[in-house]
Amino acid sequence: MDRFQCAECREFFYFDLELDGMTAEPGEKLPLACPLCQHPWSFYKPEDWEIEETLH
Repeated sequence: MDRFQCAECREFFYFDLELDGMTAEPGEKLPLACPLCQHPWSFYKPEDWEIEETLH
C-alpha cells in the first residue's frame, strides 16, 4: 500500500498504486480523490520519504 496526503484537508490515506497500474515519485501531485473529504488531488508521500529528506 502507498501513502498519500490530501492536498485539501492534509489527512493521510492509503491506496495501492500497483493495483491500478500507476506510478508516482515522492511528493508528486496526483488526481487521486481523498476518501475523507473527496478533494480530487493528493500527494504521494511514501512512509520513508520524510526520513530520507531529513537525512540528506
